[in-house]
Amino acid sequence: MALRLTVRHDAFRNHVLGVARDVSHLVPVVKGNGYGLGRSELVRLVGELLPATATVAVGTIHEASDIPDRYAVHVMNPIGELDLAAIGSLPKNVIPTIGAIHDIDVLARHGWKGRVIIKLASTMRRFGASHGEFPALVHDVGRIGGSIHACSIHPPTAGSDDDRLAEIRTWLPLLPACVTLSVSHLSPESLAALRDMDATRTIEARLGTALWHGTKDHFALHADVVRSEPCRTGESAGYRSTSVPGNGTLVIVGAGSAHGVTPLNNGDSPFHFARHRLTLLENPYMHSALVFIPEGQPCPGVGDLVDVQRPLTTVHPDVVDWA
Repeated sequence: MALRLTVRHDAFRNHVLGVARDVSHLVPVVKGNGYGLGRSELVRLVGELLPATATVAVGTIHEASDIPDRYAVHVMNPIGELDLAAIGSLPKNVIPTIGAIHDIDVLARHGWKGRVIIKLASTMRRFGASHGEFPALVHDVGRIGGSIHACSIHPPTAGSDDDRLAEIRTWLPLLPACVTLSVSHLSPESLAALRDMDATRTIEARLGTALWHGTKDHFALHADVVRSEPCRTGESAGYRSTSVPGNGTLVIVGAGSAHGVTPLNNGDSPFHFARHRLTLLENPYMHSALVFIPEGQPCPGVGDLVDVQRPLTTVHPDVVDWA
Protein backbone atom coordinates (compact mmCIF):
# COMPACT_ATOMS: atom_id res chain seq x y z
CA MET A 1 0.00 0.00 0.00
CA ALA A 2 1.27 3.47 -0.78
CA LEU A 3 0.47 7.13 -1.06
CA ARG A 4 2.05 8.26 -4.33
CA LEU A 5 2.85 11.78 -5.46
CA THR A 6 3.39 12.06 -9.21
CA VAL A 7 5.35 15.09 -10.43
CA ARG A 8 5.35 16.11 -14.08
CA HIS A 9 9.09 16.67 -14.27
CA ASP A 10 9.37 19.07 -17.21
CA ALA A 11 6.47 21.28 -16.09
CA PHE A 12 7.82 21.40 -12.53
CA ARG A 13 11.34 22.23 -13.69
CA ASN A 14 10.13 24.97 -16.04
CA HIS A 15 8.07 26.50 -13.26
CA VAL A 16 10.99 26.65 -10.80
CA LEU A 17 13.36 28.05 -13.43
CA GLY A 18 10.74 30.62 -14.42
CA VAL A 19 10.39 31.83 -10.82
CA ALA A 20 14.18 32.06 -10.48
CA ARG A 21 14.34 34.08 -13.70
CA ASP A 22 11.69 36.53 -12.50
CA VAL A 23 12.79 36.92 -8.86
CA SER A 24 16.26 38.15 -7.93
CA HIS A 25 17.81 37.67 -4.46
CA LEU A 26 15.77 34.49 -4.09
CA VAL A 27 15.96 32.52 -0.83
CA PRO A 28 14.41 29.05 -1.29
CA VAL A 29 12.45 27.71 1.68
CA VAL A 30 13.06 24.01 2.46
CA LYS A 31 11.02 23.55 5.63
CA GLY A 32 8.48 21.10 7.05
CA ASN A 33 7.67 18.11 4.87
CA GLY A 34 9.48 19.69 1.91
CA TYR A 35 6.16 20.79 0.38
CA GLY A 36 5.31 17.13 -0.21
CA LEU A 37 8.57 16.38 -2.04
CA GLY A 38 10.73 15.88 1.04
CA ARG A 39 13.29 18.32 2.43
CA SER A 40 16.32 16.33 1.21
CA GLU A 41 14.87 16.37 -2.30
CA LEU A 42 14.39 20.15 -2.14
CA VAL A 43 18.01 20.62 -1.06
CA ARG A 44 19.07 18.54 -4.07
CA LEU A 45 16.83 20.58 -6.36
CA VAL A 46 18.30 23.84 -5.05
CA GLY A 47 21.74 22.62 -6.07
CA GLU A 48 20.52 21.42 -9.48
CA LEU A 49 18.10 24.17 -10.53
CA LEU A 50 19.19 27.17 -8.44
CA PRO A 51 23.01 27.02 -8.43
CA ALA A 52 23.42 30.72 -7.59
CA THR A 53 21.70 30.23 -4.22
CA ALA A 54 23.73 31.47 -1.25
CA THR A 55 21.08 31.19 1.48
CA VAL A 56 18.26 28.74 2.14
CA ALA A 57 15.53 29.14 4.75
CA VAL A 58 14.31 26.44 7.13
CA GLY A 59 11.57 26.47 9.73
CA THR A 60 13.46 25.42 12.86
CA ILE A 61 17.01 24.78 13.99
CA HIS A 62 16.31 21.03 13.83
CA GLU A 63 15.90 21.36 10.06
CA ALA A 64 19.31 23.01 9.68
CA SER A 65 21.47 19.98 10.43
CA ASP A 66 21.28 18.45 6.95
CA ILE A 67 21.87 21.67 4.98
CA PRO A 68 25.28 21.64 3.24
CA ASP A 69 27.89 23.99 4.67
CA ARG A 70 28.07 25.95 1.40
CA TYR A 71 24.71 27.57 2.21
CA ALA A 72 23.90 30.08 4.91
CA VAL A 73 20.82 28.83 6.77
CA HIS A 74 18.10 31.33 7.71
CA VAL A 75 16.27 29.68 10.62
CA MET A 76 12.88 31.40 10.49
CA ASN A 77 11.61 30.53 13.98
CA PRO A 78 13.36 31.58 17.21
CA ILE A 79 15.67 29.07 18.85
CA GLY A 80 14.72 28.13 22.42
CA GLU A 81 16.47 26.52 25.35
CA LEU A 82 14.84 23.15 24.56
CA ASP A 83 16.24 23.33 21.05
CA LEU A 84 19.76 24.08 22.24
CA ALA A 85 19.60 21.41 24.92
CA ALA A 86 18.80 18.91 22.16
CA ILE A 87 21.39 19.96 19.57
CA GLY A 88 24.17 21.19 21.85
CA SER A 89 25.51 24.01 19.69
CA LEU A 90 24.59 25.99 16.61
CA PRO A 91 26.22 25.13 13.27
CA LYS A 92 28.45 27.92 11.97
CA ASN A 93 26.36 28.42 8.84
CA VAL A 94 23.15 29.11 10.84
CA ILE A 95 21.64 32.58 11.05
CA PRO A 96 19.20 32.61 14.02
CA THR A 97 16.02 34.68 14.09
CA ILE A 98 15.19 36.87 17.08
CA GLY A 99 11.84 38.50 17.69
CA ALA A 100 12.10 39.50 21.36
CA ILE A 101 14.66 40.23 24.09
CA HIS A 102 14.11 36.67 25.37
CA ASP A 103 15.49 35.28 22.08
CA ILE A 104 18.65 37.37 22.41
CA ASP A 105 19.13 36.25 26.01
CA VAL A 106 18.91 32.58 24.94
CA LEU A 107 21.63 33.11 22.34
CA ALA A 108 23.78 35.13 24.77
CA ARG A 109 23.68 32.34 27.37
CA HIS A 110 25.14 30.03 24.75
CA GLY A 111 27.84 32.45 23.65
CA TRP A 112 26.46 33.25 20.20
CA LYS A 113 28.29 36.20 18.58
CA GLY A 114 27.42 35.63 14.95
CA ARG A 115 24.84 37.04 12.56
CA VAL A 116 21.15 37.26 13.46
CA ILE A 117 17.94 38.12 11.67
CA ILE A 118 15.47 40.40 13.44
CA LYS A 119 11.86 39.36 12.91
CA LEU A 120 9.48 42.29 12.46
CA ALA A 121 5.92 42.04 13.72
CA SER A 122 3.14 41.86 11.13
CA THR A 123 -0.63 41.53 11.21
CA MET A 124 -0.01 37.77 11.19
CA ARG A 125 0.57 38.24 14.98
CA ARG A 126 2.77 35.20 15.38
CA PHE A 127 6.02 36.61 16.72
CA GLY A 128 8.31 39.53 16.01
CA ALA A 129 9.29 42.93 17.38
CA SER A 130 6.79 45.78 17.29
CA HIS A 131 7.78 49.23 16.08
CA GLY A 132 8.35 50.24 19.70
CA GLU A 133 10.39 47.16 20.61
CA PHE A 134 12.60 47.22 17.53
CA PRO A 135 15.23 49.81 18.66
CA ALA A 136 15.97 47.86 21.86
CA LEU A 137 16.48 44.66 19.85
CA VAL A 138 18.92 46.42 17.52
CA HIS A 139 20.84 47.68 20.55
CA ASP A 140 20.91 44.29 22.23
CA VAL A 141 22.29 42.53 19.17
CA GLY A 142 25.35 44.71 19.62
CA ARG A 143 25.32 44.07 23.37
CA ILE A 144 25.91 40.34 22.88
CA GLY A 145 28.56 40.92 20.20
CA GLY A 146 26.37 39.89 17.29
CA SER A 147 25.60 41.56 13.97
CA ILE A 148 22.39 42.09 12.03
CA HIS A 149 22.33 40.05 8.84
CA ALA A 150 18.80 41.08 7.85
CA CYS A 151 15.39 42.11 9.07
CA SER A 152 12.54 39.80 8.16
CA ILE A 153 8.80 40.26 7.82
CA HIS A 154 6.13 37.64 7.14
CA PRO A 155 2.80 39.27 6.21
CA PRO A 156 -0.34 37.13 5.99
CA THR A 157 -1.41 35.49 2.75
CA ALA A 158 -4.90 36.93 3.19
CA GLY A 159 -5.55 40.24 1.50
CA SER A 160 -3.83 41.78 -1.50
CA ASP A 161 -0.26 42.63 -2.39
CA ASP A 162 -1.22 46.28 -1.88
CA ASP A 163 -2.12 45.42 1.73
CA ARG A 164 1.18 43.61 2.24
CA LEU A 165 3.20 46.42 0.65
CA ALA A 166 1.46 49.00 2.84
CA GLU A 167 2.37 46.99 5.94
CA ILE A 168 5.99 46.55 4.89
CA ARG A 169 6.28 50.24 3.95
CA THR A 170 5.68 51.28 7.58
CA TRP A 171 8.90 49.52 8.54
CA LEU A 172 11.24 51.03 5.96
CA PRO A 173 12.05 54.29 7.85
CA LEU A 174 12.92 52.31 10.99
CA LEU A 175 15.43 49.89 9.47
CA PRO A 176 19.17 50.53 9.81
CA ALA A 177 20.72 51.78 6.58
CA CYS A 178 21.82 49.11 4.11
CA VAL A 179 20.51 46.21 6.23
CA THR A 180 18.90 43.55 4.02
CA LEU A 181 15.12 43.18 4.22
CA SER A 182 13.76 39.63 3.82
CA VAL A 183 10.11 39.38 2.72
CA SER A 184 7.60 36.75 1.66
CA HIS A 185 4.21 36.46 -0.06
CA LEU A 186 4.84 39.14 -2.70
CA SER A 187 4.50 38.76 -6.45
CA PRO A 188 7.49 39.61 -8.68
CA GLU A 189 5.75 42.87 -9.65
CA SER A 190 5.23 43.87 -6.03
CA LEU A 191 8.81 42.96 -5.17
CA ALA A 192 9.95 45.31 -7.94
CA ALA A 193 7.70 48.05 -6.51
CA LEU A 194 9.13 47.50 -3.02
CA ARG A 195 12.67 47.69 -4.36
CA ASP A 196 11.80 50.97 -6.06
CA MET A 197 10.66 52.34 -2.69
CA ASP A 198 14.07 51.65 -1.13
CA ALA A 199 16.62 51.35 -3.92
CA THR A 200 19.65 51.41 -1.58
CA ARG A 201 18.65 48.25 0.27
CA THR A 202 18.93 44.59 -0.75
CA ILE A 203 15.50 42.99 -0.55
CA GLU A 204 15.45 39.18 -0.39
CA ALA A 205 12.45 37.15 -1.48
CA ARG A 206 11.80 34.05 0.64
CA LEU A 207 9.77 31.64 -1.47
CA GLY A 208 8.32 28.26 -0.52
CA THR A 209 4.87 27.46 -1.88
CA ALA A 210 5.21 29.90 -4.79
CA LEU A 211 8.55 28.37 -5.77
CA TRP A 212 7.88 24.66 -5.32
CA HIS A 213 4.17 24.49 -6.12
CA GLY A 214 3.01 27.33 -8.33
CA THR A 215 -0.39 26.39 -9.76
CA LYS A 216 0.08 22.73 -8.66
CA ASP A 217 -0.93 21.59 -12.15
CA HIS A 218 2.23 19.50 -12.30
CA PHE A 219 1.29 17.37 -9.25
CA ALA A 220 -1.09 14.45 -8.76
CA LEU A 221 -1.67 12.61 -5.47
CA HIS A 222 -3.01 9.05 -5.47
CA ALA A 223 -3.36 6.06 -3.17
CA ASP A 224 -3.83 2.43 -4.15
CA VAL A 225 -6.68 0.09 -3.27
CA VAL A 226 -5.42 -2.88 -1.27
CA ARG A 227 -8.63 -4.81 -0.55
CA SER A 228 -12.36 -4.81 -1.29
CA GLU A 229 -15.30 -6.98 -0.20
CA PRO A 230 -19.09 -6.82 -0.53
CA CYS A 231 -21.16 -5.58 2.40
CA ARG A 232 -24.82 -5.28 3.33
CA THR A 233 -26.92 -2.88 5.35
CA GLY A 234 -26.53 -3.33 9.09
CA GLU A 235 -23.15 -5.09 9.01
CA SER A 236 -20.27 -3.45 10.83
CA ALA A 237 -16.61 -2.82 10.03
CA GLY A 238 -13.60 -0.77 11.10
CA TYR A 239 -11.83 0.02 14.36
CA ARG A 240 -15.05 1.20 15.95
CA SER A 241 -17.33 -1.45 14.41
CA THR A 242 -19.16 1.23 12.46
CA SER A 243 -22.50 0.24 10.97
CA VAL A 244 -22.49 -0.08 7.16
CA PRO A 245 -25.08 2.37 5.73
CA GLY A 246 -26.26 0.20 2.80
CA ASN A 247 -25.53 -2.55 0.32
CA GLY A 248 -22.30 -2.10 -1.58
CA THR A 249 -18.56 -2.63 -1.22
CA LEU A 250 -16.03 -1.90 1.52
CA VAL A 251 -12.73 -0.72 0.09
CA ILE A 252 -9.39 -0.33 1.90
CA VAL A 253 -7.33 2.57 0.54
CA GLY A 254 -3.59 2.62 1.25
CA ALA A 255 -3.35 6.08 2.81
CA GLY A 256 -4.10 7.25 6.33
CA SER A 257 -3.23 9.58 9.16
CA ALA A 258 0.44 8.52 9.13
CA HIS A 259 0.62 10.01 5.63
CA GLY A 260 -1.11 13.20 6.77
CA VAL A 261 -4.30 12.12 4.99
CA THR A 262 -7.34 13.22 7.00
CA PRO A 263 -10.90 14.33 6.21
CA LEU A 264 -11.35 17.76 4.67
CA ASN A 265 -12.05 20.68 6.99
CA ASN A 266 -15.78 20.24 6.42
CA GLY A 267 -15.57 16.53 7.27
CA ASP A 268 -15.82 15.29 3.67
CA SER A 269 -13.74 12.38 2.41
CA PRO A 270 -10.46 13.29 0.68
CA PHE A 271 -10.79 10.37 -1.79
CA HIS A 272 -12.23 10.41 -5.31
CA PHE A 273 -12.70 7.75 -7.98
CA ALA A 274 -14.27 8.15 -11.43
CA ARG A 275 -15.37 11.69 -10.50
CA HIS A 276 -17.22 10.48 -7.41
CA ARG A 277 -16.26 11.41 -3.86
CA LEU A 278 -15.84 8.20 -1.86
CA THR A 279 -17.65 7.94 1.47
CA LEU A 280 -15.51 7.32 4.54
CA LEU A 281 -16.91 4.66 6.84
CA GLU A 282 -14.55 6.01 9.49
CA ASN A 283 -11.68 8.47 9.51
CA PRO A 284 -8.35 7.38 7.98
CA TYR A 285 -6.06 5.85 10.57
CA MET A 286 -2.31 5.24 10.37
CA HIS A 287 -1.64 3.72 6.92
CA SER A 288 -5.09 3.02 5.54
CA ALA A 289 -8.64 4.25 5.20
CA LEU A 290 -11.95 2.37 5.02
CA VAL A 291 -14.49 3.65 2.50
CA PHE A 292 -17.99 2.53 1.55
CA ILE A 293 -19.07 2.33 -2.11
CA PRO A 294 -22.87 2.03 -2.49
CA GLU A 295 -24.34 -0.25 -5.14
CA GLY A 296 -24.48 1.46 -8.53
CA GLN A 297 -21.52 3.79 -7.93
CA PRO A 298 -18.22 3.17 -9.77
CA CYS A 299 -16.10 0.97 -7.52
CA PRO A 300 -12.29 0.75 -7.65
CA GLY A 301 -10.72 -2.69 -7.55
CA VAL A 302 -7.58 -3.96 -5.90
CA GLY A 303 -4.59 -2.24 -7.49
CA ASP A 304 -6.61 0.71 -8.82
CA LEU A 305 -5.62 4.24 -7.82
CA VAL A 306 -7.93 6.75 -6.16
CA ASP A 307 -7.35 10.51 -6.17
CA VAL A 308 -6.39 12.07 -2.85
CA GLN A 309 -7.40 15.65 -2.06
CA ARG A 310 -5.04 16.99 0.59
CA PRO A 311 -2.60 19.96 0.72
CA LEU A 312 0.90 18.88 -0.28
CA THR A 313 2.28 20.82 2.70
CA THR A 314 0.69 18.30 5.07
CA VAL A 315 1.24 14.91 3.40
CA HIS A 316 4.08 12.39 3.52
CA PRO A 317 4.02 10.29 0.34
CA ASP A 318 5.62 6.87 0.36
CA VAL A 319 6.63 7.32 -3.27
CA VAL A 320 7.48 10.40 -5.33
CA ASP A 321 7.29 9.51 -9.00
CA TRP A 322 8.94 11.94 -11.44
CA ALA A 323 6.96 11.38 -14.63
